[in-house]
Amino acid sequence: MRKFGAGVSALAAAALLAVGFTGPAEAAGKLWRAEVQCTKWRIADSSGHGLFKATGTGKTPDAAYKAAIKNANDKMPKGYRAKHCTKKGVKK
Repeated sequence: MRKFGAGVSALAAAALLAVGFTGPAEAAGKLWRAEVQCTKWRIADSSGHGLFKATGTGKTPDAAYKAAIKNANDKMPKGYRAKHCTKKGVKK
């Protein structure tokens, strides 16, 4: 059997590619997924422009919420930010 890298067989390499390589927490289904709903806030005149939802994952519920809020701010166009985010749910 043909070897890849540091002794990984072709069969093992194919198995990793087929299932996808994930970290131990993700593989065991131990990540939390949180959803938040935020106001799209224009910074220039401090006004709200609609609501939107964002999600995030983490090893704890708090980490998942923090990731969801970061994701919400990352999705904002220039001149806007996510404000007044409310927690809509968290699940494993």
